[in-house]
Amino acid sequence: MPALPAAQSLTITGSALAAVSAPTDCDAAGCATLPADQLRLGATDGHLWATHLKADLGALPTGARVASAKLALTRSDCTTECVAQKPDVYELSSAWTTTQSGKDLLTAAGEEPYTSDTAVAEIDFGVLVQSWTDRGGNQGMALTVPGTAAAGAYHSGAAADAAKRPKLTIEYLPLTAPGAAGEVVAVPGDTGLVATWNAPLDSGTTGDLTYVVKAEKSDGTVVGSWEGQTPRAVFGGLDNATSYRVAVTVKNAIGSGPVSRSALARGATVAGGAARYKDYVQAYLNARNKVVVGTSLTAADAAAESPYGAVFGDLLGTQEDSLVGAREALATRNQSYVGASSALTETVAGTDAATGQPVLRATVAETMTIRIDGTDQVSENQNAKRFLFSVSGDTVKLLSESDDGQAGQTLSATAAAATQVMATPADAVGPPADETGALALGADGFPSGEAPAAGVRTASYATSYINGLGTGSWAYNNTGVKWEYKYDCTNFVSKALYYGGGMKMRSGWYKRDDVWFKNPWWNSWPVKASYTWSGAENLRRHLAWHRPGSYINNVYNIRKGDILFFHYRGDSVYEHAAVVTANYGGRIHMAQHGGPDHTTLDDAIARNKRTSQPIATIVAIRPTGAR
Repeated sequence: MPALPAAQSLTITGSALAAVSAPTDCDAAGCATLPADQLRLGATDGHLWATHLKADLGALPTGARVASAKLALTRSDCTTECVAQKPDVYELSSAWTTTQSGKDLLTAAGEEPYTSDTAVAEIDFGVLVQSWTDRGGNQGMALTVPGTAAAGAYHSGAAADAAKRPKLTIEYLPLTAPGAAGEVVAVPGDTGLVATWNAPLDSGTTGDLTYVVKAEKSDGTVVGSWEGQTPRAVFGGLDNATSYRVAVTVKNAIGSGPVSRSALARGATVAGGAARYKDYVQAYLNARNKVVVGTSLTAADAAAESPYGAVFGDLLGTQEDSLVGAREALATRNQSYVGASSALTETVAGTDAATGQPVLRATVAETMTIRIDGTDQVSENQNAKRFLFSVSGDTVKLLSESDDGQAGQTLSATAAAATQVMATPADAVGPPADETGALALGADGFPSGEAPAAGVRTASYATSYINGLGTGSWAYNNTGVKWEYKYDCTNFVSKALYYGGGMKMRSGWYKRDDVWFKNPWWNSWPVKASYTWSGAENLRRHLAWHRPGSYINNVYNIRKGDILFFHYRGDSVYEHAAVVTANYGGRIHMAQHGGPDHTTLDDAIARNKRTSQPIATIVAIRPTGAR
C-alpha cells in the first residue's frame, strides 16, 4: 500500500467551539443559570444538567478525510483524582439555542446515542465530524449523564485561562490527487478488448473519482479513449495484428494521479467470425422476451420461431418453468408484461481462457413494461454480461449466461448473479436468517394481505425518528448515484437512510451490529464502512434489533421509506436490500442498486422466479428509534 500523506491537526476552541450547559428538568430557558466560565454534566444544585457543544468546521478543508477527533474538557470542580464521567453523546437532529429550554435540548438530541459509557477523553468523534462535513452542516452534540451518576463541572469557552477552554482536536488527511489504479487488466477479443481495474488505494479526498482510460499501441500511440466512474471500459475497432494495452489515470477535484498500464495484449479471430455470436445472443434474448410476455407460450415455441433456435434452445428450455410460472402468477394479480426488449452494446467476442471456447462479452440494456391494473410501468436495467458457447464442427451451442464480473457462473446459479446484491462478509455472518416478522407471501410467492377498511390509516410518520418520506424521496431521486461497491445495494439503502432520512451514524467496532457508519478514508481500508452500512444481513439486524425497527407484515401497510430485505431460497441470510418509494393499494414501488433502478416488488419477484434461487422470504422494516 502506498504511503498516505501525513495527517494534519486542527484545534477548534474558543468562540469556534460554542459550549453551554442547560438544566434538562426545566420547561423554559433561564430557570437556572451557571457562571459563564462553567459547564456541568449531571445532578447538582437541584438540577440535572446537560451540555451542548457545536464546532465551527469552516477551517476544515472541504473533502478532507477525518482520521480522528478528540474532545478535551478540563474539570473545574477538582484538580486531582477526578472520577471520569462517561456521558451519553447525542448528535442533534435539529437546531437548539440558548433561548430554548434544557428539555428542548433533549428533544433535539433524540434517542439515538452516538456513543455511551465511555470517558470523554477516550471518545473518538471522528465519524461524527466526518458526517457533519459530508452533510455540509451540523447542529452540534449533547452530552448527558443520568442523575444517579456523579456530577462534574468543567471550564467553558469563557474561561480566563485559554488552556482550560474546551478543545476539539481533529486529525485529518489533507486533500491530494488520487493514487494509481490497481490491477489494470486488458482482455483481448476479436478486434476489441475489455479493460478492468481496481480503485486506487488512496482516493485523495472524500469526493468522487473519475477514470480516464486510453487504449494504446506499444509505441504509445493512442487509438481510443474513455472517461467515466465505473472501473470497466470497452474498446472496439482494433487490429488483431497489433498489440495494445490500456492506460488508466484516476482524477478527483484536486488533480490526477499517476498512470497505470496493463500488459500488452493482442486479439485473435474467433471461429466463424465475431458477428455471428452477437446475432446468436440477440436472438436468444429476443426469444426469452417472447416467453416473458407470452408471445411464445413455451421456450420450444420461441426457439422454433428463431433461425438460431438450435443454438440457444437447450439453455432457454432450462428456464421455461420459471418464465411461464412467473407469467401465469402475475396474471392472477391482474398484471402482465406487455413489452420486453434487450439491446446489445459494447460487444467483444473472444476465446474463453479456461475452456478455449468462444465467449461474447457485452453490455445488455433491458427494458420491461409491466401492466398493473391497466396502467403501464416501465423499468430499465443495464448490465455487463458474459455468454459462453461451445463449438463442435458445425454445431454451436449457447452454454451459459453470467454477470461479466462473476465469470464462470452459469445462468442463475446464484441469487447474487441475478440481482447483483452485496454478500455479507463471511466473518460477519451470524445466525440463520430470522424469519420473524416476514411479509406475508401467498402460495404463488407474491405478497398477500388484506386491505385496510375504509378510513383506517396506518401509523403516522410523526411516530418515527427516521424521516421515511425523506428516505424514500432520496432513493427515488438518486438511483444514479455512483456505485462504490461491486454489489452496492446496501450502501445505496444506507445513503438513503442517512442523507434522506437523517438516520444518525453510530461509532464502534465495525463488525458489531449496533454500530452504523461510513468512514471514507481511502478505498482499500477494510473499515471504510461498518458491516451494517454495506451488508444487507447486517443492516437488517441493525434496524431490527438496535434502532428498533417495526416489522410490517401486511403489504397494504408498507409505506414510503420502509426498507425491504430479500432472502433467497437456500441462503442463510438476507442478501439484498431496497427502499420503498410508493405504495399504491398494495402495489409496492421500490428503488435499488442491483436490478432495475426503479421497479415494483411484484416485478422483482417475477424476475427472480427465472433463477434457480427464487425469493423465499421478504421482510419490510420501518426504522423508528433506538434501543
